Amino acid sequence: MRLKNKVSIITGGSSGMGRSTAELFSKEGSTTIISGRRTKNGENVASRIRKNGGDSIFIKADISKNDEVKHLVNETIEKYGRIDILFNNAGINNHGLGNPHEEDEKVFDEVIAINLKGAFMCIKHVIPHMINNGGGSIINNSSVLDTRANDSSSTSYHVSKGGMNMLTKKSALAYAKYNIRVNSIQPGAIATEMSGVIWEDLNDNSINFERSTMQPLNRMGHPNDIAYAALFFASSESAFITGASLVVDGGASVAHKWVP
Repeated sequence: MRLKNKVSIITGGSSGMGRSTAELFSKEGSTTIISGRRTKNGENVASRIRKNGGDSIFIKADISKNDEVKHLVNETIEKYGRIDILFNNAGINNHGLGNPHEEDEKVFDEVIAINLKGAFMCIKHVIPHMINNGGGSIINNSSVLDTRANDSSSTSYHVSKGGMNMLTKKSALAYAKYNIRVNSIQPGAIATEMSGVIWEDLNDNSINFERSTMQPLNRMGHPNDIAYAALFFASSESAFITGASLVVDGGASVAHKWVP
């Protein structure tokens, strides 16, 4: 019960890393507010948590829109009175557009709006309540691509995650005096919908085998691997850590070029 009596907001919480984190946080005692754009998926995750004895609700929000972020935060405060943890997890990518000159402006704007502006807006509206609470923990789900480039992801994705890296550092510096810690996670190849693996297929042996060859550690990167990293940053176990980034990539980034 490392998060007993804590209230957490998890964006992009209806699938993948967000869902795993919502379920784990709930098991550790947190009230979990799941946010996302897909109502049915989000309600299903919240209902599953409640059936397992947890306290969870879904609040629909497009975090690229200021009014919807304000609604998310205000609804949480109205119902629970506090926000202790924010997991900025929501994100999108476009794997078909690798080069800057090939990327459509609308795609670029959408990715930046959700991945980077969305995290900024959530921090902007959550911080005043964390200051009133006397502290809190913000976790930004970034990527190993926030400091490295490859050919498979869009330019906008790289730029958004690079910005997330600096948003983490700037926020950590700005709010340390309020006992608010801000850290980030750098996931590698994790099996999520964004990478073409739906939740129901996470135990598929063929998928597990295929994805086990994508990094030096010979196993698939699972959404739970990110959830446990987020739990560490959310809990008091990381009480003296802020402005840090934790790489969770199975060792892929330690090699100049990993060729399985």
